[in-house]
Amino acid sequence: MREKCHVFENSRAEDAFAQLDLEEVENYGEEKYGHYLHVWDQGCRKLMRCRTCGAFILMQQSVFLSFVNALNSEYIDWFPVSGPKEAGELNRRYDGYQLERRFEGRYLRSTNGVPYWSDQEKA
Repeated sequence: MREKCHVFENSRAEDAFAQLDLEEVENYGEEKYGHYLHVWDQGCRKLMRCRTCGAFILMQQSVFLSFVNALNSEYIDWFPVSGPKEAGELNRRYDGYQLERRFEGRYLRSTNGVPYWSDQEKA
């Protein structure tokens, strides 16, 4: 098993996104440790494993519910983690907003299905 998933080696976020082939290991739910595990109105965090290389990824999904005549928005972040222990520590330490701001290293993001790297502007 690899320390970091192969998708994070891509320079283009679109290529990394296309290569995601994940299976759910654990669903942490919406709220734990006294804080939400997402940013917006609804969401969750899950520990995922890459079916290709076996590495772990912490996935955070956030949904912004529109209360006007507009579509809801879905935001998904994929954070490379070493395994369940690191994922659990991130869950304990950070709410959804904090995780996006304080995670050390680059991670993959998507807004309504459009992928981009955390260290780049949205396409």
